[in-house]
Amino acid sequence: MFGDFVVDEADAAVIDSPDTPVESLTGLPPPQTSKNAKPRAPAKPAKQLAEAPALPVPPPETRWKGKIEFGFLSQSGRSEVLNNSLRFEAELKDGVDNYRAVARYLYGESNGKVSSDRRDVSYRWRHDISKKVFAQSLSSYARDAVTNINLNLEQNGSMGYQILQSEQHKATVGAGVTLQYRDAEGIEPGVNFLGEIFQDYAYKINGRLTVTQAFSALYSPNDRARSINSNIAASKLTDQLENYRVRFNSSLQGKMSERISLNLRYEYEYDNAIFDKESRTDQRITSSIGYAF
Repeated sequence: MFGDFVVDEADAAVIDSPDTPVESLTGLPPPQTSKNAKPRAPAKPAKQLAEAPALPVPPPETRWKGKIEFGFLSQSGRSEVLNNSLRFEAELKDGVDNYRAVARYLYGESNGKVSSDRRDVSYRWRHDISKKVFAQSLSSYARDAVTNINLNLEQNGSMGYQILQSEQHKATVGAGVTLQYRDAEGIEPGVNFLGEIFQDYAYKINGRLTVTQAFSALYSPNDRARSINSNIAASKLTDQLENYRVRFNSSLQGKMSERISLNLRYEYEYDNAIFDKESRTDQRITSSIGYAF
């Protein structure tokens, strides 16, 4: 009626009770037992069931994690200003390999004149050689309509060292060589080799606030790294002997939820190889809303 009951051997107990025949409960005489009859042995406790073997825990799935940021500024009245910024970044950690992709688009107008129109994409691969040392490859593409850079392609190979690695702090430094191809106004399209140093740092203040910072500098040891376009007037063929660039970026990210964040960025770049002197320096402060995936 009740099915099978299974009790652990440690919890089971045998209780001695008088063997009262059913007939005596109804007033009938008890049945005659043989003298040679053996007493009934108590029931043996149920055997403990064997525990099922534990299933192996599958390794965590490796997948891309990223974020999309969008910033917008519109001002009208004494001056007409419009600024848009769109940024995409994704990262994947797979064992000793780390992959990171970044894309950015900037567009701005001031009093009807285009003040910024830039797009760039980069893809970085880091391979850990040891706990502290890693190799890095960085490929990048850039185009800027304001500075008249039609095409800028760079391929970097470098070695790096992890100087800080903890739950809150991460910092790396490194150096390498960059192969650059540039097609821009005022120079002949060509390939150049540049030495590069870089440094990046991340500080997790708490579960919601994170500060990141990155610095890089490129320099060509060749004094005549740029071939001046012969169509440019001779009076303008000055201060075009060196090819170097400096970049500094920093950001503060504040999480509003697991998906939504507010971001404040400061970006600075100086490129001495741009023909127009006034366009060589570019710095901006942007605020944006980010969506993580």
